[in-house]
Amino acid sequence: MDVGKRPVEIEDITRLSFVSNPLISPGGEHIAYLVTKADVKNNRYRSSLWLASQDYYKPLTSGPSDRCPEWSPDGVLIAFSRTTPNEGRGRPKHGIYITSVSGGEPWALVELPFPPARLSWSPDGGAIGFLYRAPRDEESWKPYEERDVLEIERIPVWFNGEGWVFDRFARLVVVSYPGGEKIVEKAVDGNIVDFSFSPDGSSIAYAVSDDMLRPYEHRVVVWDLASGEERVVWEKASIASIAWDLKGRFIALRANERKRGLFSHFQVYIYDTNSDEIECLTCHLDRNVMNTVNSDSRGPTCLKGLYWDEGGHIYFPVHNAGRIVVSRAKPGGEVEEVLSLDSETVDDFSVSRDGDAIAYVKMGPTLPPDVYLLRDGEEFRLTEHNRWFTDSRKLAEPIHTKVESPHGGSIDAWILLPPDKPDCTSCVPWILYIHGGPKTSYGYAFIHEFQTLASKGFAVIYSNPRGSDGYSEAFADLKGKYGDVDYDELMKVVDEALSNFPELDPGRGGVTGGSYGGYMTNTIVTKTTRFRAAVTQRSCSEWIGFYGESDIGWYFAPELLGADTPWRSLEKYVKFSPLFKAENIKTPLLIIHSTHDFRCPVSGAIELFTALKVLGVETRLAIFPGETHDLSRSGSPRRRVARLREITSWFEKHLKTRAEG
Repeated sequence: MDVGKRPVEIEDITRLSFVSNPLISPGGEHIAYLVTKADVKNNRYRSSLWLASQDYYKPLTSGPSDRCPEWSPDGVLIAFSRTTPNEGRGRPKHGIYITSVSGGEPWALVELPFPPARLSWSPDGGAIGFLYRAPRDEESWKPYEERDVLEIERIPVWFNGEGWVFDRFARLVVVSYPGGEKIVEKAVDGNIVDFSFSPDGSSIAYAVSDDMLRPYEHRVVVWDLASGEERVVWEKASIASIAWDLKGRFIALRANERKRGLFSHFQVYIYDTNSDEIECLTCHLDRNVMNTVNSDSRGPTCLKGLYWDEGGHIYFPVHNAGRIVVSRAKPGGEVEEVLSLDSETVDDFSVSRDGDAIAYVKMGPTLPPDVYLLRDGEEFRLTEHNRWFTDSRKLAEPIHTKVESPHGGSIDAWILLPPDKPDCTSCVPWILYIHGGPKTSYGYAFIHEFQTLASKGFAVIYSNPRGSDGYSEAFADLKGKYGDVDYDELMKVVDEALSNFPELDPGRGGVTGGSYGGYMTNTIVTKTTRFRAAVTQRSCSEWIGFYGESDIGWYFAPELLGADTPWRSLEKYVKFSPLFKAENIKTPLLIIHSTHDFRCPVSGAIELFTALKVLGVETRLAIFPGETHDLSRSGSPRRRVARLREITSWFEKHLKTRAEG
């Protein structure tokens, strides 16, 4: 019953709790997790560490920015990273802090010039390892804006969400506990993505890329801490995470061998230290073992997505058609599902050492994130941070459908009708929403923006066309087909929705999306005038500038387009760039972008805006100062609200009035 419930509001994005990083203690008694909430007054977020069990949940720290909790081997202490903003001039303060499961004031183990990541206790509890990226000469480091000149000799010059990175290098550091003294340090010219202690603490396995022209190629190295000797055990694979088993024989890797380049799935590989052989446990599944299901209501996480139990099983996520399933296998054994939800998804998880308990954050289309526990096959809800939202708001349930593709097979699609939909024909305006990536997906996670648009009276149509994740690698591979087969499938989804839902008004449709979804919005309005209004967000409008300016452009664009460099394949860069077809655009277009978007640089948005102004097309450019490519997911609270107001007001202006005739 929705009696007494209110519509979802734009400002609710600042009221929700972003629950994340559910890390279960080694014995399975407690779950440490993060709660991130908006501080609207100061226009930032506060994240703090909480503790849950089957009997209670409570805060352990007060923030202001606590992340990456890591249990000590005995399950008594929790190490975590903390960033404290400097309210005056200068850099924020960073450090690794320690707190007890019984509470009390956290204390600083070590202070650092830059934020640490990937914290890990040594197996004996006598040390903590972590990663961070910093200049070679920390003593002479100065804020970039205070330097007279930035002397740059390497790429990328910047990175989305981090800013300038041309002189920041990766370090793997191990410090003692409880003293905090440095034991060992590994500094490289590239990027260390993850590491894991051996069970006896004598070695560390880590993955590193040190060719910045190919930052996706990693070496897996086993480092003997006593002798300093290193042994490379795998090369030229992309590595996401590493986990050494509890007995010291196997090293699990979430990796891909790039057989389809950027369109390749990550799989779970097992390196046998006895035989030096590498086995792929999941390749036969032909599914990605990464969570790429879209949501705008996530908090930060440092969890690996790889967990060994004492019985020799490795646990990992499998992305299947818009939902994440937790599966496990033994080396040489079969994969089995251990946690699968029907109309919801596991957003993040961890496993106790005995394998009897799984802590996880669950989401659904009408269910914001909270912490759950699976024990002996029974699910327990442990927290109710967002119960107020489901109890007080009118929420719309999406209707799932299968759409036959003009290129063979079927694709998943959903229609979200307004919760107060009138009983009439051709009375509801609608919006085609296209996800980013393209190798991500829509599915069964919570998206506040969709509920907001539905509450404003719009139907939302969304789908997983070719190029999406959660299906086969062949399905994901769009190389050289951008704006072609995916366009055909998106238009077929719209046709099916209009045919099957007579309440939708064919003359009052809009289209929007971000990143790849923004690119497709740009492409669509160059090909058709069926949409009455469009909003393109954090998009690419031309690939030549993207190649040279983006933090990933020099290797991403050639793979996407099936091309070489712009100076060798100029015709392809022009062919796939909507900017060069701007004369075809008649649809009113709102362009949303951010000044610190280093993934799809703001120059492309300005170029498209200028072209449409010259052509006399109705357009507006909404620029968000200081925000990144992740504005819709983790931008500052007030600007996230402002962004949603821009989108809803544009569509209300153009779609709420019926067309004459």
